[in-house]
Amino acid sequence: MNPVRLATKRLVLRELRADDWVEAQRLDRDPRVVRFQSNDVLDEAGTKQYLETSIAAQAASPRLVYDLAICLPDDDRFLGRAGFKIERPEHREAQLWFTLRHDLWGKGFASEVLPALLDFAFDELKLHRVYGDCDPRNVGSARVMERAGMRREGHLRENWWLKGEWCDSLLFAVLNQEWPALRPKGEALQRPSPPRG
Repeated sequence: MNPVRLATKRLVLRELRADDWVEAQRLDRDPRVVRFQSNDVLDEAGTKQYLETSIAAQAASPRLVYDLAICLPDDDRFLGRAGFKIERPEHREAQLWFTLRHDLWGKGFASEVLPALLDFAFDELKLHRVYGDCDPRNVGSARVMERAGMRREGHLRENWWLKGEWCDSLLFAVLNQEWPALRPKGEALQRPSPPRG
């Protein structure tokens, strides 16, 4: 498959690159951003290692991880990342994630990103089910998944021992047959655009 590049009304999602590490470090070292993530604050070496692992996954066959940089169309600079991992290929199921710099929260960017990812997962990769989870205290992430049409499937109590405490998880999911009716109306998502030369 060619490099993935998805476009929304205001954003572009492109493959991660090694030179994203400087901007990615702004994200990874911010305690507010990683508060509800499974990882803690990362140093420069941790960010570079994460990018190296994600970039290596781009060449896997079959490809199971799609970890993409979130950028503005006129500025290829890394603002955050979003993607999904196909965890059970035989069941065509994937888990998604999304994270943005703290100064970009509340601008609707994550709500734009999720439909683009779901379009790609269902239309291009023919997945059957995509799910995500978040800590119930992470109200913003829960709202983003709900706005994208993902149904809340459950509340798992104290299923994670994370950063010195037991944490709950809210589970959200959407099925391929549900997605056509949930796809955003009036703002048709653009098809993947070719990479810049």
